Amino acid sequence: MSDVLRYSASLSSGAALALAAPQGAVTRVRVPDPQARARFITAVAKARCEGEGEALELFGEPVAGLRDAARTRLLRRVGVVSPAVSLIASLNAWENISLPAEYHGSPARERVAELAREVLGAFVEDPVALLGRLPDQLAPLERRVVCLARLLVVGPELAVLDGLREGLSPEECACVPRFEEEYLARHPSGSVLIVDTMEKPS
Repeated sequence: MSDVLRYSASLSSGAALALAAPQGAVTRVRVPDPQARARFITAVAKARCEGEGEALELFGEPVAGLRDAARTRLLRRVGVVSPAVSLIASLNAWENISLPAEYHGSPARERVAELAREVLGAFVEDPVALLGRLPDQLAPLERRVVCLARLLVVGPELAVLDGLREGLSPEECACVPRFEEEYLARHPSGSVLIVDTMEKPS
């Protein structure tokens, strides 16, 4: 089984970090600290390494030295839901969800609306009301659900789900496994990488 993602980095502590996501699998990883996690998510979301000692491969292709067209092609195969990946503040939830389809010309608007109803309806009681709200009017869970719907519009081969429990109540945390389920229901052969920070010893 080949890896759809490989990442390595030198940490400030002098230790090394190495992560991999096998094709067609659900992989759970914990990184040592929030700073290392943020560097990793930034590298994946941009398909670009900006820190010293970092290396990233996506679908067997090193991102170092990629031309813009090749980088864009890779980014269409990867989706990220993370507190570090923002929605566009001036667009409401529907506009954020539908933006990738508007840009790429697919899927059809009707399919985007269907996806939005399905995904938001699995998490919130009134998805129609949520669609008209701006990102700063959304609670943390609602923002992540909108990001998930936007990811599913693109239909990436790899979904990176990062820090989904951050800032959520215990009741809301019970919804987190549904992110993985919603993705795999539509992409059963897709790959999922779930990222968290290691717990500090008490």
